[in-house]
Amino acid sequence: MPDFFPLRTPNSASKKKAVRRAFSEGQITRRTNPARSARPPEKFALENFTVSAAKFAEEFYSFRRRKTTSGVFSDYNEPMLLCLSQRSSHGRCQGYRRRRRVSSFRPVEDITEEDLENVAITVRDKIYDKVLGNTCHQCRQKTIDTKTVCRNQSCGGVRGQFCGPCLRNRYGEDVRSALLDPGWVCPPCRGICNCSYCRKRDGRCATGILIHLAKFYGYNNVKEYLESLQKQLVKDN
Repeated sequence: MPDFFPLRTPNSASKKKAVRRAFSEGQITRRTNPARSARPPEKFALENFTVSAAKFAEEFYSFRRRKTTSGVFSDYNEPMLLCLSQRSSHGRCQGYRRRRRVSSFRPVEDITEEDLENVAITVRDKIYDKVLGNTCHQCRQKTIDTKTVCRNQSCGGVRGQFCGPCLRNRYGEDVRSALLDPGWVCPPCRGICNCSYCRKRDGRCATGILIHLAKFYGYNNVKEYLESLQKQLVKDN
């Protein structure tokens, strides 16, 4: 039915597209207003300190020393103030000492049957808890299973805590036997720890999950495998 659907022919008088400017005619420059208020100032975010931090620390320290005679301030942060003004040749602060680690020493008499039953045998037995859990020195995971207790009284914090899978796979020892041994000392205190932090402190790289490779070559734990590699290296040299 041609009356209802008329044919449309292209109209020659349609709107012409805007012709773009060629590069030969020159580049269009953007108009800018250097006096507008939105432009940041010339010296924006440049702080000009008149007193150095060391000088300020010395003045503040002397002020605190004058006030402590009257009992207004305490000398609790005195080493920290000295740290700002006095530094040794190694970059460490003079007069500032780290706080002593909280000792986690527990005698054998305090170990209960519940503690021994709570020892994790495999990784699946570990239950993660950020609030109630304690951290393993090797895997750095916070779980609620029972960890080892280092009988070295100078050892404290996470240093002497090892979970069951880490102590067995990395050192070939059992957590229950370590808990019932009054003379058991943790691997970091014995100088045989192969965790990433201790190895990095000694200038060596981390081993990663090495237990599968150690068992592939016939070793029961990572410690024995690393000792064999060390002996082989000495023999080759």
